[in-house]
Amino acid sequence: MNARRSSALTRFSGALGAAVLAVTLASCSSTPSGSGGASFTGAPVSIGVICSCTGALASSMATSPQTYQAWADEVDAHGGVNGHKVVVISKNDALNPGTALAEAHELIDTDHVVALVDSSTEDTAWSSYASQQGVPIVGGDAQSTLQLTDSDLYAAGETIDGFFVTYAYAAKKVGATNIGNLYCAESPSCAQAVALLRNTAKALNLTVSYVTEISAAQPSYTAACLAAKQAGVTGLLVGEAVSTDQVVAQQCSAQGYFPYYIEGDGAISKSFVNAPGLDQHFIGFEQDVPFFLTNTPGTKLMNDSLQKYAPSVLSSPNYGEENTQMWVSGLLFQEAAKKANAGKNGPITSAQIVTGLHLISNDTLGGMAPPLTFKANQPNPVHCWFWVTIQNHKFTAPNGATPICPSS
Repeated sequence: MNARRSSALTRFSGALGAAVLAVTLASCSSTPSGSGGASFTGAPVSIGVICSCTGALASSMATSPQTYQAWADEVDAHGGVNGHKVVVISKNDALNPGTALAEAHELIDTDHVVALVDSSTEDTAWSSYASQQGVPIVGGDAQSTLQLTDSDLYAAGETIDGFFVTYAYAAKKVGATNIGNLYCAESPSCAQAVALLRNTAKALNLTVSYVTEISAAQPSYTAACLAAKQAGVTGLLVGEAVSTDQVVAQQCSAQGYFPYYIEGDGAISKSFVNAPGLDQHFIGFEQDVPFFLTNTPGTKLMNDSLQKYAPSVLSSPNYGEENTQMWVSGLLFQEAAKKANAGKNGPITSAQIVTGLHLISNDTLGGMAPPLTFKANQPNPVHCWFWVTIQNHKFTAPNGATPICPSS
């Protein structure tokens, strides 16, 4: 289990300030102008982001809210979503379920958001209220097991049930037949997923010979490194925040232990390329197109928009797949609105977004996501991913922007 699924990030005050400013501007005129001079033909549409924005695991998600705001800024610069200005309102639940529920009430009841974006480890506290109010949860990161049971969550990339299948495939791909798992202590779901890893590994004729819990706060991982080495582990899955993963690799290297590190989701950041122990010994997977690619129209637009609206995201050592997931979540909302022709004769509504989501079939959102299909009244898990490796201190994408979908 990747610890980013229980990670936290620092609330980005600039993004929140931009959202507040957008609300103020929207209230002054029924046809406000975008930053690119575009005119809006309809009322603003508000989207709420609930994130677990503070805590020991912040390194994995620290720049996510800025990325979603950058998507909104790019859209608004070109006339908004179907002519409606996008207003992003971000909340920090601080890993507190009571706070998370209160924020969901505020976003839905007071701010009248038409959709929520799930970057919260406390989503079980508020998702049912969103469902009761008919507000869809459109994308976010890949942390939530609710994506496997709740038909009102719409994943923007590979879902959590596919992670350990992918971990096992990754080990097999690099010839690591003996797997170890250092899983996060911060979330119960990390421990709960160990059985899934064992079952998947067994099905692929792989052995899981060492499993232990670690935390981002512990002072040393040397004991775990030595135990994994003694157990003969050649493929080591470290399920923690990006900063912790790098410390583990460094400390294992200091013990003369160089397994293949297997990572996925938000546990991969651009700082990995210079981290001791990872070069030539790393294979990972991403839920959406790899964050470092810039050679497709979709990735170029994302990169250019971040450079324009949130340059600090690109310069952050923690820039990684979380950012792509948030950008793709914006694209998913935009596509749903387009499919439903939302806001044509009035405001954009939650019901229209839901209708549009159910019209999405085998859609890669311009090559930024694996094929996405959403059917009404049932969960819609996604079981495709994108490979990434590190060679000569550079990220590589062995299959480029082509997803791997073993069940298709």
